[in-house]
Amino acid sequence: MTKKLILIAAAAASLAACNRSPDYYFRKGNYLQSIGEQGKALENYNKSLLLDVRNPAAHTSRGLLYESMGDREKAGLDYRRAIDIDPTYLPAYNNYGAMLMDGGDYQQAVRLFSEALAVKPGYAYALLNRGLSYYKMGDCPSAVSDLTAALKLDPKFELAYYHRALCEIKSGDLVSAVSDLDALLALNPAAALARFEHGRTLYAMGDYAGASQDLSKAASLQPKDFSYQYWLALALYRSRYYEGALDAARTAVQLDPKSAQAEGLLGDIYSASGDARSAAACYAQAASLAPRYARFYRARIEALSRRGRRARPLGR
Repeated sequence: MTKKLILIAAAAASLAACNRSPDYYFRKGNYLQSIGEQGKALENYNKSLLLDVRNPAAHTSRGLLYESMGDREKAGLDYRRAIDIDPTYLPAYNNYGAMLMDGGDYQQAVRLFSEALAVKPGYAYALLNRGLSYYKMGDCPSAVSDLTAALKLDPKFELAYYHRALCEIKSGDLVSAVSDLDALLALNPAAALARFEHGRTLYAMGDYAGASQDLSKAASLQPKDFSYQYWLALALYRSRYYEGALDAARTAVQLDPKSAQAEGLLGDIYSASGDARSAAACYAQAASLAPRYARFYRARIEALSRRGRRARPLGR
């Protein structure tokens, strides 16, 4: 999610002034926070607020500092004080809402972003984050509405494209999902998760060659991810490129030796490539890993055995 809107990288040169005003301590606190001096930053925010307790920016910056220090309760109090002091100060809504999202309190986050949108209906970050919160709550229609509105205001919101695509996949609108993922990948070609979902969506549409290309790129970006290797193996298998499918499936098994699904897929690939002995060994391993589905894998082994008997020439 797009989180922090307070700019904390103040130039050190601006701190040379002798005037110890609330703004001086506020700017110094921002600078110290930007270089990781949390304790000193807190001292300066406190001094600024002692001199001017009704500064929403100082409360918001101190809230951000408390949040980074792990004190979410104090952070929330500061964010709320900033909003109470100036209900039009939008960064406080955004930071507070993003913190609530991080903690999984999506309903409260939705209420907060709705407050912000009552102040400014065209606040793109609030639309984006409220849309993401709706998605996390399982309300895809509301999520799509907000994410679409956010994208009209800022077409570079990668998360909006991604989560709108996930909602479109859920509703079965795979063409629109591919279009959204295309837009995201045009902005960020190295977005491995988007590439992965793009490949899986093409797979669901029956475009196994296109899926293989996408999943290969995704796997190269995340070579240690089991799911990427598994889905690459599956797409290559459906494309009948068994050599590549075997490599990907073996890698998936290495990444998760306890996956019956990967062992079963490896068995299917060996079977399709004519290696019945290796296929049977994989099915047997899958059956031992997933006793609940052992009957299914034993049936695969028996099918291999029958196929072998039919292929064997009759003795005289």
